[in-house]
Amino acid sequence: MGIYRDGQIFMYGAVGLDWYEEFFTALQVIEALAEHGREKDVTVRMNSGGGDPITAIAIYNALKAHDGQVTVQIDAMSASAASLIAMGADVRIMKAGAQMMIHDPSSGVWGTARDLKEGAALLDMQADEYAKLYAKASGKTTEEAREIMEAETWMMGEEAVIAGFATTHDGSTNSLMCSPFDYTQYSKAPKELVTMTLTNKWGKEPEQTTQTQEEQTEMPKTDEEIAQMVAVAEAKGKADGVKEGVTAYMKLQKQVMELPQAQKQPKLAESFMTDGMDFEQIKAKFDLMEDKEPAPNNNPSQSEYNTMRQTGAGLDSTDKPQQPTMSAGSIYKKRRELMAS
Repeated sequence: MGIYRDGQIFMYGAVGLDWYEEFFTALQVIEALAEHGREKDVTVRMNSGGGDPITAIAIYNALKAHDGQVTVQIDAMSASAASLIAMGADVRIMKAGAQMMIHDPSSGVWGTARDLKEGAALLDMQADEYAKLYAKASGKTTEEAREIMEAETWMMGEEAVIAGFATTHDGSTNSLMCSPFDYTQYSKAPKELVTMTLTNKWGKEPEQTTQTQEEQTEMPKTDEEIAQMVAVAEAKGKADGVKEGVTAYMKLQKQVMELPQAQKQPKLAESFMTDGMDFEQIKAKFDLMEDKEPAPNNNPSQSEYNTMRQTGAGLDSTDKPQQPTMSAGSIYKKRRELMAS
């Protein structure tokens, strides 16, 4: 099911991380905005624990580029990269019990000391840019937004409104359960979220499905074993093909031999079947032969004339062209007979 439903865009699940059961991508959001209409106001329903910040930036800019008013309604959770997306909306509504979390970006780096320093510099650069977006939405300075990010700040609805990251707190209805996400990766995640992650195994990689006995068969390792398996598979395929082919041929033979023409000329019918013709082609061939009438004055028909030309030129299936029956002597003889008469 797509993220655009009933005139609303649902950003539920991880941001750009497709290994979660629920996730959404920047391309999905762009397509949903186009389907909704660039000029129309749009409501985005959000319930996300975060994900890829690069995807989040692409979605933030897509919301900013939308001509109509964009309202983000946070149904339960807007954490990490998801909160960055929310900053691209004109109106940000926190539903009852909904939470928002803002923090510094993070990543893993492996390599030399220089590699680690370059990775840290990249994270600092990203954090500074993200701070500008949080500051622009909340009315704070970039330095103030940066401090809130460094502290990994979790906010309920009223707190998010007071801090300027949300515009409205709607406490009239209860929020939905937060979206599946590995909240244990956040150092200051609320205990209830950590408990939910561990209880529901949200941070665990998908379990491998149990293999069948056939799937558990040891795979061949040597070239000889592989060749043997291929030979066995080919032999089985040929045997199955022969069986099917014999059955089909017997069925065709029964149909063809019921034709009156085939009963009169069984060998010809057999040759048609051997050539690979199907029932309709064989029937049409017999009908054509039956409808054919001798040409008047013993003159050949157009098709016979063409056949004779091909035969005379050596274009048929024979190895050598047929010798012409007319010679220069016969021509002069016929000429003398005509002059004498």
